[in-house]
Amino acid sequence: MNIPTELTAGDSLQWKEPALAVRGTDYSSAAWLLQFALRGPTKLDLQGTADGSGGWSFALTAAASQGLQAGPYWWQAVLTKGAERVTAGSGQVQVLANLAAITADGFDGRSMAQRALADAEKALADLTASGQRTKKYAIGPRNAEYFTAAELIEAVNYWRGRVLREKEEKAAATGGPNPRNYYVRFTS
Repeated sequence: MNIPTELTAGDSLQWKEPALAVRGTDYSSAAWLLQFALRGPTKLDLQGTADGSGGWSFALTAAASQGLQAGPYWWQAVLTKGAERVTAGSGQVQVLANLAAITADGFDGRSMAQRALADAEKALADLTASGQRTKKYAIGPRNAEYFTAAELIEAVNYWRGRVLREKEEKAAATGGPNPRNYYVRFTS
């Protein structure tokens, strides 16, 4: 399927899908309709139009994509003819925020994993700087409990792994190099 893996909300987009073969059966726009259903923070359905070569053309207008909230969306391509229905494919598309449309101060474009990693690293740095040795204490009716350094290191390592996985997924989707691989060149 030719649907892109990344889209900025508010952008217009056009793409074509050729005639399809699904589980050994050929499908074309001569007899079948093709529709993409996007589901995520908001939903959007796109109907293809026959392009004259047996395939379908899709057009996402700026007005339609402007209503999409940033985040991951899952799509499913469905062929229909009367009461018949065939799922032609599925996948994921990442909708990015339209930064030009954001008027409020304080925008944070980091993912949830990136924010959590920053918070865990800050908590570990604060604990180290303060020399805090008490895990739990009570003053009158108020109680406070702190994470130990080991618990914070475990949280930092967990969120680093999640951030690295996000980078790997993005690199795979865009054809970039895997961030876990190191490349070495030997010259004489």
